[in-house]
Amino acid sequence: MNLPEISVRRPITTIMLFLAIVIIGFVSFQRLPIDLFPEIEPPVISVLTQYPGASAQDVELNISKKIESGLSSITNLKKIRSVSIDNISVVQLEFEFGTNLDEASNDIRSALEFTKRLLPDDAENPIIFKFSTNIFPIMFIAVQAQESYIGLNKLVETEILDPLKRVPGVGTVQAFGGPIRQILVHLDERKLEAYNISAAQIAQILQAENINLPSGSIKMGDMEYNIRVPAEFTNANEMKNLVVAQQNGKLVYLRDVAEVLDSLKDRTINVRLNGGKGLQIIVQKQSGANTVQVVKDVKAKLEQLKKNLPSDVKIDIIQDSSEFIIQSVANLTEAVLLGAIFVVFVILIFLRQWRATIIIVLVLPVSLIGAFIYLYFTGNTINIISLSSLSIAVGLVVDDAIVVLENISRHVEQGARPREAAVFGSAEVGLAVAAATFTIVAVFFPLVFISGIAGILFNQLGFLVTVMILVSLLAALTLIPMMSSKLLKSRKEAKPISNPLLKKIDSSLAKFFDSVDSIYKRTLEWALGHKKSVVFIALITFVLSIALIPLLGTEFIPRSDSSQFQIFLEIEPGKRLEETLVYVKEVEEIIKKDFPEVEFVSVRAGVNDAGFSSILFGQNEGANIAGFQIRTSKLKDRKRTVFEMADELRERLKSFVGIKSFSVNTAGVGAFLTGATGAPIEVDIIGPDLQETYKIANQLKDYMIKLEGTRDVRIDIGDPRPELQIVIDREKLALTGLNTSILGNTLRNNYFGIVASKYRELGDEYDIFISLPPDKKSSIAEIENLPVKTLLGTTVRLKDVAKIIQEYSPPTIKRKEQERVIGVLSDISGRSLGEVAADIRNFVSKIELPPNTTIEFAGQVEQQSDAFKDLLLLLALSIVLVYMVMAAQFESLVDPFIIMFSVPFAFSGVFIGLFVTGTTFSVIAFLGSVILVGIVVKNAIVLVDFTNITRARGVELREAIIYSGRNRLRPVLMTTFTTLLGLIPLAVSAGDGSEVWRPLGISTIGGLFFSTLITLVLVPVLYSVFETRFKKKKKEID
Repeated sequence: MNLPEISVRRPITTIMLFLAIVIIGFVSFQRLPIDLFPEIEPPVISVLTQYPGASAQDVELNISKKIESGLSSITNLKKIRSVSIDNISVVQLEFEFGTNLDEASNDIRSALEFTKRLLPDDAENPIIFKFSTNIFPIMFIAVQAQESYIGLNKLVETEILDPLKRVPGVGTVQAFGGPIRQILVHLDERKLEAYNISAAQIAQILQAENINLPSGSIKMGDMEYNIRVPAEFTNANEMKNLVVAQQNGKLVYLRDVAEVLDSLKDRTINVRLNGGKGLQIIVQKQSGANTVQVVKDVKAKLEQLKKNLPSDVKIDIIQDSSEFIIQSVANLTEAVLLGAIFVVFVILIFLRQWRATIIIVLVLPVSLIGAFIYLYFTGNTINIISLSSLSIAVGLVVDDAIVVLENISRHVEQGARPREAAVFGSAEVGLAVAAATFTIVAVFFPLVFISGIAGILFNQLGFLVTVMILVSLLAALTLIPMMSSKLLKSRKEAKPISNPLLKKIDSSLAKFFDSVDSIYKRTLEWALGHKKSVVFIALITFVLSIALIPLLGTEFIPRSDSSQFQIFLEIEPGKRLEETLVYVKEVEEIIKKDFPEVEFVSVRAGVNDAGFSSILFGQNEGANIAGFQIRTSKLKDRKRTVFEMADELRERLKSFVGIKSFSVNTAGVGAFLTGATGAPIEVDIIGPDLQETYKIANQLKDYMIKLEGTRDVRIDIGDPRPELQIVIDREKLALTGLNTSILGNTLRNNYFGIVASKYRELGDEYDIFISLPPDKKSSIAEIENLPVKTLLGTTVRLKDVAKIIQEYSPPTIKRKEQERVIGVLSDISGRSLGEVAADIRNFVSKIELPPNTTIEFAGQVEQQSDAFKDLLLLLALSIVLVYMVMAAQFESLVDPFIIMFSVPFAFSGVFIGLFVTGTTFSVIAFLGSVILVGIVVKNAIVLVDFTNITRARGVELREAIIYSGRNRLRPVLMTTFTTLLGLIPLAVSAGDGSEVWRPLGISTIGGLFFSTLITLVLVPVLYSVFETRFKKKKKEID
């Protein structure tokens, strides 16, 4: 007893089974969180280390190189890179996919325990940081103020940050860019010299005096008293009266040698919001939290908080990732629904039976809802990958049901009773349907083995489509026969159509399909009589389509208009923050005047003391660097795309003489998938000599600027900046009782400054910061005349033991595989990534390189190359697996070989479709090509299988081919059109986020349409050739 027979005999059991799937699927759907991408943890771990006061070169020498060396032997390590800037080192470790990152973190932690002994004493402990999608902020919030600006940081912390942290699903909430209160101790170096006191001594005294010291307890009578020394400063004036020395019996107070101010920290970063001053808040979600719901709750909380804020404080949303998610999900949901409607329409047109259409309509949601069960029980989310899977599957999941139902309907039309037709018709095509389904599985399931960025995109897609296809197979062999036995009417029971209009439509459709059948019959008869001509025409068509490949161009991931973009500009190295802000205001004015589509502009100029966020995500920082984050109106509400706005802004920025370099980045929320820099072109020059590699980088940069298709060409480490180097005369230093450490620390304490202690007030802490005042840090002469206290207790001027020279040093030092590296970056416009990269490769091959210097491509070019290699391997694997499935079904090595001839012509359709629509060949389009391997053979399997069955009944070869072709024409056309129309919404959608998946729809539609034409004509011809020649020879040998 087979599955169809069991389902027909036990209809209630069958109904309960699928009702259970629907109920569990619905409950799962209700509980699934919504996000942009699946929760991803790429195999990357970073080690972050702060080394306050150190230059980029010092950080590289004393931190980055030592950590690299200590971690280079970690198990499964694939690549190691580092970035060194002033005060900060980031060493990035990339592991092989599949590595257990928790174990890798433990290995790194163990290795760092030894390495930490080699680091400078004043370097902070390294921090281990794992990447995941959760580290990317889900919201950027702007807070502006006028009168309340001085106290804005404190106000935001107590009135906004603390309440937001309590919102369910919120992980981290941070503010930056606002004014920070600080107790400043501005030293008078002349008075310090007079009293023979150093900055280090002042810091030690402040630290020793500003304490609350518990001192035990005593028992008196029946009471016990704690003893405590409450000596912390209660106000800034108290510090002024602190005794710091004695001279000739006279007390020296802090006020005698320094000015104590309760003020604000010197600004190293300036945040501007729509031209006004304020600060930014970033919100990150907890792992597994629903992004859309968290953002909704945060917005609701902000509305409540606004009521308690001063009237001049204004809150705006700079970026809200949920909007793009909602719009992308809505667009894909619409594509799924439209695809489903088209599928139902096709079935109704072809079968012209509302009962048969209802059967298919019920199978469609049952198959799709299985995906939600899988997502829920595997801890995944509803995202653009899962919804794209539904959009792809919407036309595929009904294929099996169509073939089974059409065969049952044909038997009913020929006079069989529905119950018998349901059992016999299902069994007749059951094996072919199962084989066809497993060919799809053979294509989709191997997607789970792809690594890298392509794997992130396709792993979930492979699992989901596999699940949905298998559920649809189960439904085709159980639910379809059961429902057909109940709903379909025999010829005697069927009532004629009474409505004149419907009768006319039915008659017209019948005549149309009869004419199609007649045309196909004549075409097939001609093809069988002219086999060489058919094969020749097919080969010529294939060769011509292959010739289109060089004209297509290639890219990694299609760019997407996410209603936001960024600008990064850099003025002359060494310029102060105030100079940078002059250019910032001019650019803000241009945007405000000439770009009405822009709704909000947030600017960050300078260096963020908060730490590592910028270099973690590939952005340089400096007083001469500014970054703009720009939010525009929705795509449907504006006439220009962000790409067009970016191009216009580039032209405007070229007119600024003082701007040394700039880039306009339109990567938006997809930046995570396209590399941290967001630059399509990244060429790394690797070598030990930084000056030599910099010359090559400039040579390459000059070429790329002139190359057609490049935009915003820049060197990733920036231009060298001026620095003052103190050149010590060691003999003079020794004679005066000094050493390099004392001299260096004296400079550091006076110019970089010291956080001596903390001032506590109402539960908050503020730095007590010691340094020279700003007006004493403005000339070389002041450095030369800096008094330095010796070990002998005397004082010498710095110029007596050293001289000051001006040199240039890199603001950033990057390393790759423990060698210095300089990257030349470029965006592209007007040409494909593959074309631009090919020209650059040609130029690079002609450059004469110094010894031990190499040039490599990185970024999207490298990612594209890796993804294409993986997909080529997947394509080969899919072809082999599909062939094996068919060989097992037919118990033949020849029949599958015939069917496989339809695959190359699917690729012809892909190339033609992409060429006609002007679409580049991307990873997404390549995926469509791989998917086609499983889809296109389904029709050929059904055709060849039915031909074999017909011949087994004693029908002559030619007659069997024609008979089978005509009988299978309707199901072949039905499955083709349901798949095609199911994918059309994906191919033509113009909403937010649709650009990424459009090439998949186009390539699949083109390949399927073209291969179907080939399948209906070429496969029967090849079947005839193989049967008459090869099998005949086999019989002669036997």
